[in-house]
Amino acid sequence: MYKRLLCIWLCVLMLVPALILAASEGGSIQFIMMGYEPEGTYRKWEDNLFFQRMAEKTGITFEFRQFSSARLLAEAKSAMTADGELPDAFFKADLTPAEAIDLLDRGVLIDLKALLPTHAPNLWAILSQNESYMEAVALPDGSIATLPYIDLAPAQNCMWINKKWLQTLKLPIPTNAEELEQVLVAMRDKDPNQNGRKDEVPLAFLGAYDLKYLAHAFGLIANDFNVFEEKGTARFMPLEDSFRDFIAWSGRMYAEGLLDREGFSTADTMRRVTDAKSTMRYGVVMAPLVTQLLPLEWAADYAVIAPLRWQEEQRYRSIASPVTNGTFAITSACEDPGALLKWVDYLYSEEGAIMAANGVEKVDYVIDGDGTWRKTESANQMGFLSDVSIVTGAVPPGITADEFQRLYSDTQVRYIIDQVALVTDVALEPFPAYALSLEQEAAIAPLQSAIGRYVDESIARWVLGEWEITDTQFAVFVQELNGRGLQEFMTFWQDILDTRKEVVR
Repeated sequence: MYKRLLCIWLCVLMLVPALILAASEGGSIQFIMMGYEPEGTYRKWEDNLFFQRMAEKTGITFEFRQFSSARLLAEAKSAMTADGELPDAFFKADLTPAEAIDLLDRGVLIDLKALLPTHAPNLWAILSQNESYMEAVALPDGSIATLPYIDLAPAQNCMWINKKWLQTLKLPIPTNAEELEQVLVAMRDKDPNQNGRKDEVPLAFLGAYDLKYLAHAFGLIANDFNVFEEKGTARFMPLEDSFRDFIAWSGRMYAEGLLDREGFSTADTMRRVTDAKSTMRYGVVMAPLVTQLLPLEWAADYAVIAPLRWQEEQRYRSIASPVTNGTFAITSACEDPGALLKWVDYLYSEEGAIMAANGVEKVDYVIDGDGTWRKTESANQMGFLSDVSIVTGAVPPGITADEFQRLYSDTQVRYIIDQVALVTDVALEPFPAYALSLEQEAAIAPLQSAIGRYVDESIARWVLGEWEITDTQFAVFVQELNGRGLQEFMTFWQDILDTRKEVVR
């Protein structure tokens, strides 16, 4: 009896490799997936059609460990060890560069770079053809621990100008700082909303953040740290010669009523217009989408001002990197990383991107004879994003299907997409992509808090007229920056650039 049982057990053991091979060649393989889905999406991965459709295409299914609390997921990630109970993959991982570096160093994550050319050809082609994307995905040592979401046509902070008013005033869309100022003067003085009152707001902005976008009219663009790179050197925008010209221009326009008087004291919720029958008051608004501030019915009346020219050049700061890294990762517990990479690589194809956002043709959308597409009745239901799509909530891996989205049947949507493209085609990142470790984050945070706040407060004081624009006041400004650690701050960013150059070599 014992020998018989032993023979049966040995036969089972011999069959296991064959079963695994059969699964990898067309059967079903199951992995453990962990990730973050905010409660507000009302999405359960077990029931979501996206994963079911992916299983049909790939033969891969998952046991899900879905977190609805970012805090609890962060705690789980920080407690992980290489020899602990790990998932096979993170999806919608919300992994910061510092977390990725830490988990890679501790052996929880694996370096995917050598596997991508073979097992993720769609993603590898995208990264190989765009150096900035590759830099944004790679860690400082050149390894790739997490995969990205790439917005091929990202949103921008645009200047939207009232075309109706321009027609009334018989003026073209401005192309430089001087022309913009002339248009704003006409909007202030010539009653373009034709209600007999001087209630127009020529240019609406929100604090120093929006104003610094206007600095592009003087050739100045910088990231959220007020830093930009020029020929391998880290530079601080507020210390550039033309920054003073920009401040003087902004202060004069504010004093003359060309800029919103409440620009430093209001919020988006306070300046939002919801009634399409109300009187138009805004000539130029700064926002990623005009519909964020104004009624959808007004959208066609506003056009994007292409980045203003400075010395015959157009320079504009991108609102954010098109690459959101940390969306997908594979752990050291995974026995078949190649299979998981093939699964996720589908999302870096146009077909996969369309399915992740819009579902499948003839079920969730239809393509009409003119090439445009529209949603089916079921896709217009409230539960579509929760039950079918995967792109809302935490950021998933993949790319945007921009060419497909441009063909949406709603003409207003197509118009807005085309307008934003006027900025996207010019906008660039002022400082190369970088990944900070936990120690680097801790080092730069207090410096940025002190320096960044002081810069924004100083801009407000100059523009509001509380400070005079003089050599003496600018000398005080520089002295205060140095007292807040500007030299250490800039050394930090120069070291980031130098380290990046060493890795590239």
